[in-house]
Amino acid sequence: MIFVSGIHGVGKTYFCNMVKDKLGINNYSASQLIAGRREKGFSADKFVSDIDDNQVLLLNAINELRQTGEEFILDGHFCLLNEEGVITRIPMETYTLLKPDTMILLLESPKIIAERRFQRDGIRQDECTINDFQCAEKAYAIEIAGQLNIPLEVSSGASDLGRIVEIIKTGGC
Repeated sequence: MIFVSGIHGVGKTYFCNMVKDKLGINNYSASQLIAGRREKGFSADKFVSDIDDNQVLLLNAINELRQTGEEFILDGHFCLLNEEGVITRIPMETYTLLKPDTMILLLESPKIIAERRFQRDGIRQDECTINDFQCAEKAYAIEIAGQLNIPLEVSSGASDLGRIVEIIKTGGC
């Protein structure tokens, strides 16, 4: 399993769809897998309650997907905004149990992310807040990759996505 991460609005869905089109690897969104098991979606502001409980739902869904034997991409996060809007790390145990083969962290300009969030969700988000969220996501991604000895590739934005697809294609991650 390839784990693709980044904050809301960074372009995970676009990236995963590009990989699927080029390489035929199915992709799944952690939030969609969780929402399907919770039987309700998430709010547009992206504040998440029950972060720990949601991870149990995610792990159950991933275990079912693994039983198919297919290679797949999971798009998700290392950090989320809790119900008060505070950046919160997803427990390390989640990644220990997910056992990704490789991880890809997508980064993008806070200005571009702010524009995307407004266009998609109608949410105006401060660029400094976006930058702080992205820095926390990156720091935790590096920590997880190091502790679990999992390769981590960092993408610097939309212009870099072709390079990352080539790395996946050649098994270089």
